[in-house]
Formats: sequence, C-alpha cells, structure tokens
Amino acid sequence: MITRIIRKIVKYRILIMVYLSGATDWNWNTKKKCFVPASIYLRWNGRLLLIFGTAFPFLMSAFLLSKVPNGEYMESTENFVIFILGWAEMFIVTATLLANFRMKRYWRDIMYILNEISRYSDYIEELMRRRNTHLNREDQKYLVRAGMLVGLTAVLTSFVPFAFGACVCVRVEPTHAMLEDWLEVNISLKPKFILFIFFLAWIVSNAGSVAFSAVTFVYESIILARILVSGLTPQSVSKMVQPGSSSYKVLRYELNSRYFGILDEMTAIQIFRTQQLFNTILNDICGSVLIAFHHVACMLAFLGGALTVLQATDQVLDGGLLMLAVMLIAVFVPLALEYVESKEISDLCEKSDGFVRRCAKLTDRRSMLHKFSRSCRNLKVHLGYPFFNVGKDTFTQFWAQGLGFLVGMLAV
Repeated sequence: MITRIIRKIVKYRILIMVYLSGATDWNWNTKKKCFVPASIYLRWNGRLLLIFGTAFPFLMSAFLLSKVPNGEYMESTENFVIFILGWAEMFIVTATLLANFRMKRYWRDIMYILNEISRYSDYIEELMRRRNTHLNREDQKYLVRAGMLVGLTAVLTSFVPFAFGACVCVRVEPTHAMLEDWLEVNISLKPKFILFIFFLAWIVSNAGSVAFSAVTFVYESIILARILVSGLTPQSVSKMVQPGSSSYKVLRYELNSRYFGILDEMTAIQIFRTQQLFNTILNDICGSVLIAFHHVACMLAFLGGALTVLQATDQVLDGGLLMLAVMLIAVFVPLALEYVESKEISDLCEKSDGFVRRCAKLTDRRSMLHKFSRSCRNLKVHLGYPFFNVGKDTFTQFWAQGLGFLVGMLAV
C-alpha cells in the first residue's frame, strides 16, 4: 500500500511515454512486475529528442538579446510580456535539459533504486501484516494525498506538451514571435502547420516525461522514508537483562514501535540504516547544481505567468481557454511544487530527528541504540544544494521574493 498506488500511476505513465513520445529509458515488465531497461530504439529516441531540445535555449536567447538594444520594442506591453515569457521559457527548458542530462547519466541507478524501493516497501507491508498492525489515519491520508499529487503530475506532464503546441499560435507566445520575426511565418491552427505543431509537442513531451520521472523518483523515496521512520519511532522500550546478575546488566533493548510491534534494537538500527543508504544515493543523484537550477525556473515561470495574466489579459483571452489554462498552470504549479518540496522535506527531517531523539532518551548511554542515535545523521533531501537547504521556510521565502519581483515589475 505504501508505494503500490504510485507504482500503478508510474506504470501507466510510462505507457503514455512510449506511445506519446516514443522515448524512455526503462519500461514496466508485467511478468516480473518491476522496471526493466527499455529497448535501444526507445533509449536512443530519447537522446535524439534531447539533442533537438538543446537548440531551443540558444535560439530563444539569441532572439531575446537581439531585442535588448531596441528601446521602441520594449515600450509595447505585448512585447514586454513576450520578453519576460521568453526568458521564463528559456530557463524552464534549460532546467529540464540539465535534469535530463543528469537522469540520462544515472538512468540505470534510478531504475534499480525504484525497484529496490518497491521491494523494500513490500517487505515492510509484509512485516506489518505479520505483526497485525495498520497505518494510522494521518499516514493513510498522507498516502492518499501523495497518490493524488503523483496522479496530477502525470496528467499535467501529459497535457502541457499539446497545450504548448496549440499556444504557439497565440501572438504573445515567444516561439510564435521568434518565428514571425525571423522567418516571417504567422503560425496558426491551419492544416499546413499541424505537422509543425505536433513536432513541437513531440519534443516537449520528452521534457514532460523527464520531469515526471524526476518527481516520482524523489517523491517515492521520501514517502517510503517518512512512513517507515514514523512507524519505527519507539513508543516505549523494554530492557533485556542478564539473568542471575546482581547488577542487572542490560543485554539489549527491545523497542515497542508504532507499526512493527516489538523490535530488537539491532533490527531497528538496520531498518533506519537502510533508509540512510537510500537517502545517500538519492542525494548523490539529486544534490547537484543541475537539479537545483529548477528553483530558478520555478521563479521565472511564476513571474512570467503572473505578469502575462495581469498585463496582457486581452491577448490571453484572445488565445482562448487553453492559453488561459497554461498561464494559470505557470502561476500555480511552481508555487505548489515549492510548497510540497519544503513541506515534505522538512517533515521527513523532523520525523527522523524525532526518532533519533526518542531512541537517545529512552535508552542507556552504554547501549548500542543510544550510541547509534547520538552519532547518526537525519534523513534530508538536498534539492537546493549547493546554494541552500530546502526547509520549512523555503516556500515562504519563494513566495515573498516572487511577490516582490512582481510588484517591482508592475511598478516600472
């Protein structure tokens, strides 16, 4: 139950990857019920799309920089919105490409880790079934909410490529402005442009697949660690003393955990140490400047979407409901992503810290569990490394900075 719902969503989303973009590094094996390497065709197709996508930041940067010396161009509200949206799109694509390069480098490791997380999740569920314990209401709601968030991410990453292809026909879209300025082509929903629109959607669909894979990999690791640490935290401990000893020498401690019943202290240490290993591997892959760059992309997406809705409302409404939906996604998805990141990572750190402090408080200084709890580190995901650590106040800082930038731009 812990990761089963997410596994089903990932399985169906991978099928969409295969049929939508024809590019993926791993596939779902229905017989083995695990992820396996995809065919060479699908893997190389993904690399081909990555090469096509790499050209976009250079072309968009050249177009936007060519407009900087032109003062008259920036006096128009429509052109100013195109300029801001263009930089936002450029940074979003760049952040996705950097994450794609990172994922391509470690795709086998990520696939194996997802399989091991699934197996370990099944082992934990079997252990709970043997001890006849169940998740409490808070953790059950948490798993339902996590499944809904992953499902929503799957829907958005499947919808955005087609929405982007259709929005290229709108005047305030930077790609439309770039093609109109350089090639004197006015892209519209006419039969002669349909193939070009589908080509753009095909390239963007690979970026959406990469974003979904990254979110799923990080989120599934956090979910398992949070549920496990929450269930492992001891409610009480009992001492096993040496029989016939006048000094009552403590041989070992047994923990009365929330979900796993009575556990030997070495078993508890092994379970927590396993999560530390998963956390270390996760940070080795995600604790990179290439992944941290997504915070900049989120800020620019929020600013570009909010500024477009406020300053170019008529042009957005002329583009139809699809353009309005894309702009609202650009405003709210970065805020939601930053909120979920800061809340989930800070909650995991607090729960692991609670486990450590609880073990240190309930055991004797000479016990193995006490020594381990005094020396072990917390479970923490480094998604902002090396610039900052994502914590409780990250979302508040993001919202305050974004609002300050937005007010400053509107005041100009």
